[in-house]
Amino acid sequence: LKLWIQGGRMESKYREMYDKSIDGLVEKLVHKSTPSGLTYIAESSGGVSGHLNAKMDHLVCFMGGLLALGAYTDPDGLESERAQRDLDP
Repeated sequence: LKLWIQGGRMESKYREMYDKSIDGLVEKLVHKSTPSGLTYIAESSGGVSGHLNAKMDHLVCFMGGLLALGAYTDPDGLESERAQRDLDP
């Protein structure tokens, strides 16, 4: 995302790489806790098909800002389904 923005949003492949990785993150690692319903990003051990640990690593705190920046710079606009998904608490 940073490379796409710093490059003047000219190289669409970098935005596409970001979007693909965030789609995978949301599909595989974003979960809601029970019973409180808090959203968290799980930790995976062993890659895509590995075991999920229901805990957040300390550097995951940066993901909120990354998701917001991605949503606010979405080529389809802030009201797009993808941008709204990434801003959903």
